[in-house]
Amino acid sequence: MIQLRINEILEARNMSQKDLCALSGLRPTTVSEMCRGVRTAINLKHLETLIEALEIDYFNQILKRD
Repeated sequence: MIQLRINEILEARNMSQKDLCALSGLRPTTVSEMCRGVRTAINLKHLETLIEALEIDYFNQILKRD
């Protein structure tokens, strides 16, 4: 299973989900669901938006495989 590492990134950067919403423009519900891993499908545009907002260079920084 592939999971997003958003919570790990936010914790490491001392950021909140609210901060991420402000940076990315994504809705709080969207960010919350992505952080909690309750979404079964991830919108690629949302993923791209997060990668840009968090200045991610490599996919393994935001994705992990169990």
